[in-house]
Amino acid sequence: MARREKQRYQKNTPAETPIESKVELVESSTPKASIKSNSNRIAMAFIFVFGVALYANTINFGFTLDDKLYITANEYTKKGFDGIAEIWTNDMMTGFFGKKKNLVEGGRYRPLALTTHAIEWEIFGKNARVAHFNNIILYGLTGVILLLVLQQIFKRESRDRWWWTLPVIATMLFLAHPTHTEVGANVKSRDEIMSVLFALLTMHSLFNYLKRENAISLVMSAVWFWLSLASKESSVTFLGVVPLTLIFFTNVSIKRGVVLMMPMIIATGAYLALRVWILGEEGGSLEVAQELMNKPYLNATGDERLASIFFTMALYLKLLVWPHPLTHDYYPFHPFATYEEMANGASGYVGWNEPMALISVLIYLVIFGYGVFTLLQRIRGKAPSILGYGALFYLGTFILFSNLFFDIGAFMNERFLFIPSLGFTIILAWLLVEKLGSKAGMIIAAVLILGYSAKTIDRNGAWKSDKSLAMADVGVSDGSAKVKMTMGSELLDEAKEPKNASRRQQILKEAEKYELQSLKIYPGYFPPLDILGNIYFEMENYAYSVHYFKGALRKKPYDKRMRNNMEAVANMAIKGKQHEAAIDAYLVLAKLYKGSERSRMYSALGEVYGKELNDLPNAMKFLKKAREADGQNAGVYQKMGIVYAMTNQRDSAMVNFTKAYKLDPDNARVLLNLGILYKQLGQNDLGEEYMRRAQEIDPTVVGSK
Repeated sequence: MARREKQRYQKNTPAETPIESKVELVESSTPKASIKSNSNRIAMAFIFVFGVALYANTINFGFTLDDKLYITANEYTKKGFDGIAEIWTNDMMTGFFGKKKNLVEGGRYRPLALTTHAIEWEIFGKNARVAHFNNIILYGLTGVILLLVLQQIFKRESRDRWWWTLPVIATMLFLAHPTHTEVGANVKSRDEIMSVLFALLTMHSLFNYLKRENAISLVMSAVWFWLSLASKESSVTFLGVVPLTLIFFTNVSIKRGVVLMMPMIIATGAYLALRVWILGEEGGSLEVAQELMNKPYLNATGDERLASIFFTMALYLKLLVWPHPLTHDYYPFHPFATYEEMANGASGYVGWNEPMALISVLIYLVIFGYGVFTLLQRIRGKAPSILGYGALFYLGTFILFSNLFFDIGAFMNERFLFIPSLGFTIILAWLLVEKLGSKAGMIIAAVLILGYSAKTIDRNGAWKSDKSLAMADVGVSDGSAKVKMTMGSELLDEAKEPKNASRRQQILKEAEKYELQSLKIYPGYFPPLDILGNIYFEMENYAYSVHYFKGALRKKPYDKRMRNNMEAVANMAIKGKQHEAAIDAYLVLAKLYKGSERSRMYSALGEVYGKELNDLPNAMKFLKKAREADGQNAGVYQKMGIVYAMTNQRDSAMVNFTKAYKLDPDNARVLLNLGILYKQLGQNDLGEEYMRRAQEIDPTVVGSK
């Protein structure tokens, strides 16, 4: 079959051959792109240094964004070697949340990348510099392996200069593309780098097998692909990339092609079996938490969802061609609406009345149609179309991230272009090297590579910290509730720094602005409620603080931190004489708590009414509620005794003080109150005895309020 296909291709006349067929192709084996040649060694070294240089300025950056989920706040990662077993037997998010969270469809099982972070933590501790260094090295190595794979696919004529070949230019364009900054500059995105690196090693091994037919290469292709999937499952798209490449650039028979694919299929089956075994039903589920930040089209109609998806698909193409402006945040509702539009009641989605959505459908139909046409032409024996191959490569690897078939947890993300952009850069390199001629092609290539590199290095700076990232992107992602929330949170932290004491109120007001905007965009968003509670606490506006913490507690009523925050606000409100805020807070907590904790809240309410407001009837009302909630609370009986004493009900006061004494006999204040009451009842000796014992326990108690 391979011989017949070869003969059929050789019989094509120039008129029948597509214009993009100048690049020579592999026939039954790979070209002689030997890594032993000096020029190839130079090319490999150059590509490695180029890839490293692009992200060298990230070496001193800190951990940012989702790094806390997977590294700095992940209990498994922080255990170092001791956490590796748990990493391999749990969802990637379990080490952070403490229990399984089905936040994305199918869960996340990427143990290999997480294992590397655990090893780093064991050896170096919390060291962002080491983590960034390793990411940079892996990125450079990915470029080297990509170069080797492209050299295996596209022959380099002897007259070609090593630096002016399709493989070298395509690799440089790929490495330098600015949309990859989230991959290269963010430690967490090591899973992306490792996944692509191992997927490319899979292709390299398969082409080595085609050349030498050694079983080791075939076995290694299975190993590499399993490691790729264990790094990040998105490389499953290479199950389509590899046969696509074989069809376009080899004359391998169907039978031999099946043999080549079997190791990858076996590796995929092994990975999926392990994934389902570890994650259970969650591992194969298409269910996802019903929360807008994890299911962005949750509130969209069917038409809005589809139109919005095609709108973002057009934006992806635009970013490939013109990667500006860049942002890490495409959460509701960027890129569909600005804050002002959302504040004025605009929908967070687009419909089919949006021209770009319709244009996008047409563009993708053309891309798909042309790609399929060239594929069928190639199957019939025509010359390979680089344009068609690049188009299908892009579509095949991109479709997984499109939201068309399942929600990926965001409208879009620039890192999702990491693999698909290779199809684009191959086409671009082919146009420059093969179609424009040396002089024009070199000039444009130099401009593009230098421009991409400058943009990438400049964009890297945004990833220095969470604050720098929020500052860089809050203006770009104007319709995003998430980036505004992050900006407000960073400003809150800034306001707390002693060096900013003179600007404290100004910074807090700015933080307030961003959090209110975030809530305006997405009223049900939990973090801004929490952060606003903290902002108003710092402003000493305790009524507003209580208001927003109440909202947060409605969403997370069992959150211990939220409850503690609410109590802290209540306590400070008393000191600030903002009694209504304190009462409001204690009432909320009393409803949430049970038993002794509920008793404590009602007791605090009784004290506010009695001690602060001199409202003894309400004081007694809540103290009785406190007693009902917990009959063993000595403090409640003491406070009831005080109220009875203040209303001249001395017998009732004695009953309650005595009960408090029995429950807490070493409480100096209880002893003091008993002593005072006995003296008021004319039993001076007994009163003096209790007061003496009180002073022995606490010398400061007599005379204290």
